[in-house]
Amino acid sequence: MITVTLTSKGQPTIPRQLRETLGLAPGARLQALIDRHGRLVLMPLKYEPEDLFRDRPKLDRVMSIEEMDQAIALAAAREDA
Repeated sequence: MITVTLTSKGQPTIPRQLRETLGLAPGARLQALIDRHGRLVLMPLKYEPEDLFRDRPKLDRVMSIEEMDQAIALAAAREDA
């Protein structure tokens, strides 16, 4: 079992072996949760930027900045009413 140590600032130090195995680099983000047994679970948040747009529907048309401003103004007016 590998031990993770907390710094004086409460930050976990993840040993190199774990970082390399998980492909973690500086700035990597981890999701943290406490499971039903009271254990801390850290999971790497791994994705490629293009994954965020993979299932996005195809655009039928492109709006100009003026059209976007007009749509925002109409929506804001409806919320104020």
